[in-house]
Amino acid sequence: MNKIQRIAAPVREQVEQHLRAAIETGDLPPGARLIERELCESFGVSRPLVREALRRLESDGLAVSLPVGGMCVTRLSLDDALEIYAVRKELEGLAAAEFTLHATEDERARLKTIVGDLHAALDAGGGRPLIDAKNAFYSIMARGSGNAFLAGVLSNMHGRIRLLRGTSLSTPGRSALMVAELAEIADAILARDPVRARVLAETHVANAMAATRTSLSAEDAGDTEPTGAARIA
Repeated sequence: MNKIQRIAAPVREQVEQHLRAAIETGDLPPGARLIERELCESFGVSRPLVREALRRLESDGLAVSLPVGGMCVTRLSLDDALEIYAVRKELEGLAAAEFTLHATEDERARLKTIVGDLHAALDAGGGRPLIDAKNAFYSIMARGSGNAFLAGVLSNMHGRIRLLRGTSLSTPGRSALMVAELAEIADAILARDPVRARVLAETHVANAMAATRTSLSAEDAGDTEPTGAARIA
């Protein structure tokens, strides 16, 4: 695990970003204990900073307090996941269509750049750069939709979506398919085809839902429960 660097971003924010990325990549899987002492040692920071970062994760639904004390990464049930995906499918389909109709030329250019970043990150082995590029894709699509309320709702869902993303991307081959799907969505957007962009965005979410269903069903069948703090790459 990398030590936190004292750079422009507040140290607490860096700790929070590292933890979010670890949850999203699956390095911290659902149910993994978030032990303050171990996180302090790993990051090389004080306990109050770790504690505040964990509180932020809890407020976004990424972590939950345990009855015996401490916290763990939130574990969603299959029913929870399917409900979230059902809403996400409609919202991201709408965002793709609205982006196609309302985005500025700068936002379209940014989207094209992000698709290049996705391919580069995948070729380099994925991990956090791939997650960062994927988050950037969704962020620019929401902002460029021209609908502030839609962007706000998607932002509020982001914590839960991050939990599901780590689960869906754990399915073998899903990362490569994800990049291909987002590239297709971008092609439709850049071709100014809102109908196709919406269909492709909805299909992308449906495919992620199927991967998550497979992963969560396998977990339920194995009845596994992480008990220790997972390593953060």
